[in-house]
Amino acid sequence: MTTKHIKTAVALVILAFAGTSCDDFLESKPISQIGETDFFKTESDFGQAVVGAYSAFSQVYSGNGYYPLLVDLRADNTSELVAGASGNDAKRNIDEFRETTDNEHLTAFWQNSYTLIARANSILSRIDGSTVGDELKKQYTGESLTLRALAYFNLVRLYGGVPLVTEPVTDIDASYKVGRASVQEVYAQIESDLTKAEGLVPVSYGETGVGRATKGVAQSLLGQVYLTQKKYAEAAAEFKKVVTSGTYSLLPVYADIFKAGQQGNPEAIWQSQYKGSSNGLGSNLPNHFAPTGSEGITIPTGGAYGFNQPTDDIAAAYSKGDVRRNNIADGYTQDGAFVAAKYVRGYVDRETGSGYADSGADWYVIRYADILLYYAEALNEVNKGPVADAYAAINQVRKRAGLADLAGLTYDTFKAAVYNEERLESPFEGHRWFDLLRTGRAMEVMNAKVSGPGKSTVGISTPIKEYQLLYPIPAIAVITSSPAIVQNTGY
Repeated sequence: MTTKHIKTAVALVILAFAGTSCDDFLESKPISQIGETDFFKTESDFGQAVVGAYSAFSQVYSGNGYYPLLVDLRADNTSELVAGASGNDAKRNIDEFRETTDNEHLTAFWQNSYTLIARANSILSRIDGSTVGDELKKQYTGESLTLRALAYFNLVRLYGGVPLVTEPVTDIDASYKVGRASVQEVYAQIESDLTKAEGLVPVSYGETGVGRATKGVAQSLLGQVYLTQKKYAEAAAEFKKVVTSGTYSLLPVYADIFKAGQQGNPEAIWQSQYKGSSNGLGSNLPNHFAPTGSEGITIPTGGAYGFNQPTDDIAAAYSKGDVRRNNIADGYTQDGAFVAAKYVRGYVDRETGSGYADSGADWYVIRYADILLYYAEALNEVNKGPVADAYAAINQVRKRAGLADLAGLTYDTFKAAVYNEERLESPFEGHRWFDLLRTGRAMEVMNAKVSGPGKSTVGISTPIKEYQLLYPIPAIAVITSSPAIVQNTGY
């Protein structure tokens, strides 16, 4: 396949790590830059390189990847600085659909994603001819394929067709001359990667490999890829593998999902993991989600920036008795006075290490509850109405939330119910914008909530247009590869 790349993704730095335990996996220290040819020799080298790919993965979801901003802030569940204050232009512009092609967060996400892809490609291009043992070779290949697929799945949904890189870059000048692959080509590569990975990665790694890509991860991700493309039968088949595997289950108490020390819990299919008080291996999630001005109150240390605060709209969406509403705090007390400023308890009310970006707060990439709801959605589409397994899946989620079982619904009413449940179950975990895009409701939902008299603020003051369903390609990618890479329409 033709190698495609851009200047921002050319430089490849292999971050090599040592150790195999869960703590070592999180605490590993990067070795300085190493030439790829000199590095990939031993089984240990490949193991270290795979962990280096996970390091890039963690940067996509916390660090400076700003994934929550691009997918949650964009939708109707969160807004920047709901309580007021001056805000941050780059973030506010994403919230208000006013971003420009040089938006720093769009550029950072693009760069971090291609760093992850580049690291996966370096492993995949060399491991077949290496002396790595057969079992580890299968595992490392499957992990790298899964990580690459995830990166492309995010990119294609946010930007549309993107440069499709499947080999390490050897001719930088030539790479600038190759443009974007089509959306269909990108999805075909994602499907291929995940189909292969599903047969290579193990069901689990035990306690020493919590957080690595497993068979359930590959199946869950492939199901989402199919669901996004409206391949409902294929999606249902993948989700069924996860649901019937016996590997995962819902935690009995919803609030426990977000407690500290929940790495590898039965509901966690895949997490981007972090470790506080460990010299740069922590996340910045509590700092980003805590309301502005609440330093030392909602979080003990580090800044509180209010980048992603719940809207009144999502807070009002829960019915009476739904325990999930308690994940939204309505404010905090300062000097004896109540400050009205909504925030997400799940991210803020956790240990936060010793300062900014030093928290052990993890990011759920895939939770079992999400897969149950996607399974219910896919089954309803396949059968043109809810069947027993669809009810069983959605009602598991509702029961934990303290809600009554659903029954007697039609195709349309069940579809509406599962869409609503998807929103309420994981409103702050990076799914809402993608769910709106996938189901074709983004413009309808967002434009119905434009700010105005008597309406809740969700971050936009004028109706959005169809071209804004995609972000602009970062300017640096277009400029350095012009005319090969063409900007998205409207920007």
